[in-house]
Amino acid sequence: MRITALSIICAGMMSSAALGAEIEIRRVSFENEGATLAGALYLPADHREGEKRAGVIVTGAWTAIKEQMPGRYAREMAERGFIALAFDYRGWGQSAGAVRFKEDPAAKTSDIAAAAAFMASLPEVDASRINGLGICASAGYTTAAATGNPNLASIALVAPWLHNRQLVEEIYGGAEGVAKLIDTSRKAEEAERQGRPQVITAASSTDQSALMYQIPYYTETNRGLIREYDNRFNLATWEPWLTYDAVSLAAKLDKPALIVHSENAAVPAGAHAFFADVPGKKSEIWLDGVSQFDFYDGAKPVKIAADAAAAHFNETASEPASPAMEDHAEIVARITDIAAGADRHQWDRVRRAFADEVTLDYTSLWGGSATKQPADKVIADWSAFLPGFDETLHLVTNSAITAVTGTTATAKADFQATHRIDKDLWVLAGHYRYELTKVDGDWKISGLTMTYTDERGDRGMAARAAERARTRN
Repeated sequence: MRITALSIICAGMMSSAALGAEIEIRRVSFENEGATLAGALYLPADHREGEKRAGVIVTGAWTAIKEQMPGRYAREMAERGFIALAFDYRGWGQSAGAVRFKEDPAAKTSDIAAAAAFMASLPEVDASRINGLGICASAGYTTAAATGNPNLASIALVAPWLHNRQLVEEIYGGAEGVAKLIDTSRKAEEAERQGRPQVITAASSTDQSALMYQIPYYTETNRGLIREYDNRFNLATWEPWLTYDAVSLAAKLDKPALIVHSENAAVPAGAHAFFADVPGKKSEIWLDGVSQFDFYDGAKPVKIAADAAAAHFNETASEPASPAMEDHAEIVARITDIAAGADRHQWDRVRRAFADEVTLDYTSLWGGSATKQPADKVIADWSAFLPGFDETLHLVTNSAITAVTGTTATAKADFQATHRIDKDLWVLAGHYRYELTKVDGDWKISGLTMTYTDERGDRGMAARAAERARTRN
């Protein structure tokens, strides 16, 4: 769903009872993996002792500390009635950490999860209504931390930097440029192990060797170049950063998501691809002519983004919960039963995964139309030709539940199916869409649509396999 900025502003203003009032800031700390992390807790001016409020964990762009854009947005969220936490990741700002100034997606994701657990323990916070607001690079970290995490209810991503391998190569000088940076990273990692961290200046208006040379915000003393800013960058960052696929995280996200972005800001293509793959409730706002750095501290973009996030968090607080973990596990198990059962010729296992009647749609490959037939006939058809291959391997990945309503559900997954006869291979890749129904308390697959996107080898091998299977019988 695409939402207009005006409607979000109005909704945000309605939730801004404390707008413009005095905000209380408390210095807090919490632990993660043996390190103490420093944070600042922003409480609404009208908060009263004993009252529980919804919470927001605000995280910022790469190399950022809590006093920069995280603190700005934390204050904005407190003004809109939320208790907000901005904190320094391990190795940054006032937080401890043996390795300093390294942009490590896995470590930062872990820190956000720890921050959510910390917030859930606070008497001032409604533990069922803790949200994540990720800005720029931390959009990916926030997504990963929220997925499958009961301590995070919803996420908002502001000016999200979301890249995958293709985008990384486009941004960082092609495959050759990426390879050089990864080589630099590995050498820096080895030097770090020897006690010689390879650290450079993060931002400078005069030093051309800085990571961000003459880049706005970070090089401006009235904006990001504040006294507290580390302004350092560990060269060991490059490999974990460049090999991080934030776009792929969308398919597994099980929380409502909002994106606020602009085509004039960073990596809009990544945000579009990410949004398309989010399976559940989602909304987006695209602003005209707003730069990446405007989102960090520009009065109007920040207000629009904060209003949008507040409206999103308030709206999704009343939404039905995501699929129960047991439902999720059972649906994924049924998907696996079909793929693995067919490869291993465990036909009873495949039959148990199906409802009594199944609609199969393989029209993208064979043409014709979808057919609804008894599951026993599907098993009979499959068992009549699949054993004619010397080997089949159906790899099903990125399974995601797209909807659960009462006793029905839909899900999707990516696949690669390899079929072998002697040395000949027929390989398909693409996507499955599943329709499921709950029968006597158990999820069963009642519909299966296959859409192939790539094919190698001869599909005539299917007929050869069927003939071989008949001959063997």
